Amino acid sequence: MNPKLKPKLKSKFKAFVAALIVAAVISPTVYAQDENMYICAYYDDGGVLVDAQAFNESELRSVLDSLAPENAEKAKLFQWNDTLQPVGELIVSDYTSEADHEFENAENTFKAPNVTSEMHTAEFWCGKKNCSTEPIMSGEEIAELNRAILDKPETNTNDLSAIEGTYNGVELAALNANFESPKGMYLNGESVPESYYEDMRKNIRGSRVTENMPYKYGFAVNRTVMKAYPYEDYLSDDPSDPEWDNFVSSAVAVNEPLVLLFTTADGKFTMAKSQCCSGWVPTADIAVCADKSEWEKYRNPKDILVVTGEKVYLESSADADLNEKLLTMGTVLPLITDENTGIVSYRLPWGNYVVKMPARKADGSFYQKDALIPANRDVNVGYLPYTSANVVTQAFKSLGNRYGWGGMMNLQDCSAYVREVYLCFGLEIPRNTTWQTEIPADVTNMSNMTEDEKIGVLNTLPAGAILIFPGHEMLYLGEDNGLYYTINDISSLVQPDRPGVIVKPRSVVVNDLSTLRANGSTWLENLSHAVVIK
Repeated sequence: MNPKLKPKLKSKFKAFVAALIVAAVISPTVYAQDENMYICAYYDDGGVLVDAQAFNESELRSVLDSLAPENAEKAKLFQWNDTLQPVGELIVSDYTSEADHEFENAENTFKAPNVTSEMHTAEFWCGKKNCSTEPIMSGEEIAELNRAILDKPETNTNDLSAIEGTYNGVELAALNANFESPKGMYLNGESVPESYYEDMRKNIRGSRVTENMPYKYGFAVNRTVMKAYPYEDYLSDDPSDPEWDNFVSSAVAVNEPLVLLFTTADGKFTMAKSQCCSGWVPTADIAVCADKSEWEKYRNPKDILVVTGEKVYLESSADADLNEKLLTMGTVLPLITDENTGIVSYRLPWGNYVVKMPARKADGSFYQKDALIPANRDVNVGYLPYTSANVVTQAFKSLGNRYGWGGMMNLQDCSAYVREVYLCFGLEIPRNTTWQTEIPADVTNMSNMTEDEKIGVLNTLPAGAILIFPGHEMLYLGEDNGLYYTINDISSLVQPDRPGVIVKPRSVVVNDLSTLRANGSTWLENLSHAVVIK
């Protein structure tokens, strides 16, 4: 249903029920049918209910078709249940554009308090005055900002190209092996024994390291994660929560460039640096280049294809390197534009993009192979134009997606969600909330502001601005009826009808800033920073 067609005037409930009863009386045969029952309610220009028609499911199509477009604004369709009570508004009419189907699909989704069906669509927020299709930055300006982010130590980003030469592997291995065992962790519902951590230490200490080791360079061949320690399991701080891993640091996308250090004694994990993080990555997910020059050659291709969908999969293939490969939002792949490209994976490339995929030889070395991505996939040749409307549109592609701390389970946490949205525009922002407040852009510190002062700041922000309070961040959407809304990937919050009770949405949701924290204060009261990347 198009938000623009949705009637703004509401009927009195008593009058509505009375009309429904009349409809039931004058159409008694309807209730003898073994079908779903519907009521179409009609309103005058003043929003007053003037008539109601009862009919069964087989008549639904003809009733909708009988509504002229000018009358569609004055009609609402309700489903009827066994207790003769209306079961919520379903649709206004069938006279909707293609974009309206997104809204119809949002009708029956569960929502946070103060959130309507319209608010579950990017179109609703893109229609606000704070959302624009005008470019915020050019490609050259984005490149300059990326450089400035790397040059600012407080962003904790890694300038990978500047890393070269050698390092002391003996010293680094000893440092990483000398960690204090985390307390209160659980593995498969049982307390993690000290022997588990000691095995990790032995695995690090046993690495083949020297005092003068050269850096290596490579690419991720799978969507994977970095962890603080080299282990395969999920270590949770809650014995009843098997879907949580406390020590995942960051997601790593396919074709993401990495600087590689030493590998554990069993060969299963490699210490690595990405642009935004450092940690242990499964060795099987990395391909190692022959040298830095080869890595630099393939790192910055002339033509690129950017994944703009929340998840895109390659098609099934007998080739294990390509079979249903997961590509997450913001993934960048070299694009082949040669019109003379021949057979790819036993197929003509007609109707497909041809890209170069990173692959790993049996010895772990890097090579590339051609792959096909169907034209119907949510991808873009080059980066998307950086506009507030595009930020909102990208953000809504993940609505309802599950939360995954650090990128576990091929998912996102709050800051990774924001980061992946901005990657679609070529912006390489820092990994976590604290570091993002250090972006050399338009950052407003609201920590000591009153609630009214914070509202004053919100009223100046474009849609897609980053809002932060300690431990969480959101993308700002805009104001509606005096409330200020965000879309965010949230793990836990206070149950709206039970103050003090913590629940775990663990989803990308739309909610407003009157949402409560565990301390009883609102998100609005806790806002500490607003970041506008420009």
